[in-house]
Amino acid sequence: MHLETERDPDGGWYDREIKLVDEDGAIREEFGKDPLLGELREAERRHGQRINLWQQGLVCHECSNQINDRFSTDQDGHLLCWDCATTVDHTERGSLRMGVDTTKSVLSQSKLFKKSLCDYVVNVATGCRHGCKFCYVPSTPAIDSRDEYLQSQAGVEDPQAEWGQYVLYRDDLPERVHQGLQKRPPETWETTDRGRGIVMLSSGTDCYQDRRAAQITRGVVDELTSAGASVRILTRSPNITRDFDLFQRAGDAVSIGTSIPSFDTALVKAIEPNAPPPQARWEVLDQAFRHDIRRFVSFSPTYPTMDRDDIREALNWFRAIDPEVVFHEPINPRGMNFELCVDALRDADFEAAASTFEELLDRETWVEYALEQIQMVRDVAAELGGPTIHTWPDRELIGSTSGETRERLVRMKNRVSDEEW
Repeated sequence: MHLETERDPDGGWYDREIKLVDEDGAIREEFGKDPLLGELREAERRHGQRINLWQQGLVCHECSNQINDRFSTDQDGHLLCWDCATTVDHTERGSLRMGVDTTKSVLSQSKLFKKSLCDYVVNVATGCRHGCKFCYVPSTPAIDSRDEYLQSQAGVEDPQAEWGQYVLYRDDLPERVHQGLQKRPPETWETTDRGRGIVMLSSGTDCYQDRRAAQITRGVVDELTSAGASVRILTRSPNITRDFDLFQRAGDAVSIGTSIPSFDTALVKAIEPNAPPPQARWEVLDQAFRHDIRRFVSFSPTYPTMDRDDIREALNWFRAIDPEVVFHEPINPRGMNFELCVDALRDADFEAAASTFEELLDRETWVEYALEQIQMVRDVAAELGGPTIHTWPDRELIGSTSGETRERLVRMKNRVSDEEW
């Protein structure tokens, strides 16, 4: 399907009616003269087909120039050409600031092959609504090296402290992915044994955190799978269920997962203040199980407050949805993000939990806890007869051990996950 335009004889040159037309020339939908980007993206979902918006006769809401390449939207969702989009001020809704992400990169090589996750990543936005206190992303170069950019685009003063309060969207990413795949199809990509050429959405944000991000994600996944790429999707949001039809069509090319560090709802809420509760995330995987969609769990980062019964409860929940693999990693007390976790727990009146977390700032205590929890998770899974555990031992943990313990951790780190790609 594609868009067609028809000029209004009583209007100006760019006064056009927009219609969605199928391969036989039949009109499937009419959008009027000034459709919102969200309306066009939702039409993709309703009809189950991608609609490339470049060079389709669409015009900028602000200057009326035709949209032939990069674009975004204003605060109301009207299409803007790139010149207009990059001069529009960010918008604020409550404490959340939203704007346009001008990042040029589309598909980036990733070191997440070291965790047997992927070789490439696509991020649909910069920033994230969830505001998870332990999130490492604000300390990565993608955020940490862009202070001036984030200040100019969204008024961000402290990217780490304000994490969860800004999101910059890449609205035209599906079109740019399409263009990139024409020049460099998946069969030409560099791959690793552990990454297996997989593309992951997303490593630096939640690709289903809201409707706008979800619409971008659907287009990107559709483009990637149509070109023969394998895709892994990691999210905390139930919004992902809106695209189960796409995942079912893609078959084994897509695996979806969600992060569930614990089923202690109150504790998770304190540390992940804006994210959906863990039970809602589990229900996503339960629905994926019922729809026969490939699935995995990120049991990460698990908390030092968790005992054997907590681990057993979580693994029993995971067993019920029969994931291909459960990735596990204990929490790491490195960086300002860990201090934010402790502060968040205290602010929520979890003083005992805050103290337990704080004890991990002593390196020996953390090493002892991490080794014990890694083994506990693996032992309980073995007792239960599953699920399959893939452990992510931290590099500093490996560096803090020796002998057989270190060799065992290295084997875990270098292992390929038990998934068929």
